[in-house]
Amino acid sequence: MYIAVYDENKKHIANVTNATYDLTTRVYDNDSFTAEGVADEDINDAKIAVLNDDAGNYEYACFADEIKPENLKRTVKGLDFKSLWDVEILLDYTADGSFDGRLSKIFEKVKGLVFDGADTAVCKIPVKVVIPNDDTDTTATYGSYAGTYQIVNAYSFLKCYLKYYEYNIESKYDVAAGEIVFTFVKVNKTVAINLSDFIYELTTTSAATNKAVATIKYDVKTPLTDADGNIIYSDVQDVDDDGNPKYNDDGSPAYVPRYQPRPANIATVYYYRNKNNDIVQSDAKGEIDGRLYPVKAKWFESEYLADAQFNAVNELANARYVDNIIIDNNVTIDPIDFSDYRLYTKVALYYDGKLYKTLPVSEKIITVDGSGKNTKIKLGFKKILLTEIIKA
Repeated sequence: MYIAVYDENKKHIANVTNATYDLTTRVYDNDSFTAEGVADEDINDAKIAVLNDDAGNYEYACFADEIKPENLKRTVKGLDFKSLWDVEILLDYTADGSFDGRLSKIFEKVKGLVFDGADTAVCKIPVKVVIPNDDTDTTATYGSYAGTYQIVNAYSFLKCYLKYYEYNIESKYDVAAGEIVFTFVKVNKTVAINLSDFIYELTTTSAATNKAVATIKYDVKTPLTDADGNIIYSDVQDVDDDGNPKYNDDGSPAYVPRYQPRPANIATVYYYRNKNNDIVQSDAKGEIDGRLYPVKAKWFESEYLADAQFNAVNELANARYVDNIIIDNNVTIDPIDFSDYRLYTKVALYYDGKLYKTLPVSEKIITVDGSGKNTKIKLGFKKILLTEIIKA
């Protein structure tokens, strides 16, 4: 293995040979990459690191975030290309007709704000973004942002849509073209394994949110009015900050208005996560198939219903596939080689012929050292290790 390093002008500096490395690729969070090798040249100006096998075949690339020299040894710490999306943007839909709720148009809007702006330094290393056409109407789930603007983190905003619609952003470095390439990918492939073939200890949790409610924030100081729109006052005289009674311009006492109770019919949207990890929009009764019990609910409110909907769906999207399974690809004797499958490939887990649950490939953990190459695959998105599956 060797690592070809390039500067920010895309000029090849050197190759770090005899490389060993630890690489973890992830669906939504940033990848992590550290490597050691040998190089005669000073590579402190490296900006891009490209991992290749001994035959020169591309395997992975990222930013060279940190270089540590020690005699001829070079230690490289990488930074995921996805970090380029981790910037704040002004998402402005105030112009008439500027909002397009189709999924690919949402992706394209964010991409344009991140990479197509006036700041020429953003794309000093050129960036190409491949977005497949997807006319899915997001307003049915997230509402409309027409007439609004907000300052958001581009990747945090994107992740809510990526998770709900099960997309992933893949990245690579095109050495010949000298550009970073991002591709929005929806992986529809599913593979199956039989749990009875494995030694396992399975632990699950029901603590994750399975109901989220979005509503409009209400101003409790909204005056109560009559049928003609006149404010209805109480019989309590208003006072100033010092506690002195207040009077109207004509000398009559100024009374405190009566306030309108929060309307029972204020716009409210209910979302539920079912046993199949689908997010379903329904009503307050929540009479849907596969409803989870016990109920774990969270409420979200905002001045704009669309913002509250965004946060509610994001909460449930983060609660999907919260189990965690690690498969050691090097000790399995099963014919399935998980290392060949892309991130977010679904794995259907069967036990005694019955489907237990389906979890996506969320991480690939690859280590290359003196003893060879070791690959582990993580299924599910729980942060803490709950389960390890090792082939008997």
